[in-house]
Amino acid sequence: MYDLTVKRDRTYGTTARAASAGQLAWYRDTSESSMAGVEVTTHKTRQNGRDALWLEIDYHWEKQSAPRKRLEVFVAGKAGYAYQLLVDTEATSQRLAEQSRLFAAARKNLLIDVSTG
Repeated sequence: MYDLTVKRDRTYGTTARAASAGQLAWYRDTSESSMAGVEVTTHKTRQNGRDALWLEIDYHWEKQSAPRKRLEVFVAGKAGYAYQLLVDTEATSQRLAEQSRLFAAARKNLLIDVSTG
């Protein structure tokens, strides 16, 4: 099972750096997020022609030992919002290979600052 989420938000800030830092602080608060053992690798990248941050997050759910992996990208939009795309799954070799493919496809198709109306 994979969780795929796209969020347009300004809760933690409007830049990729601020939004990712705020989100990581929330993840590290186990009482709020139920995530434990959070370890993060951050990469500078480009998304939709803009500076972005790509995060690889290793963790496990509180009171569980099964490792999980979350891949996220944060990018700033033009209207004062930050966009967050994430794909989360159990950290097994089969799941991780598919997760990488899903994340790449989702990033390729991520549209920011596009009106649906």
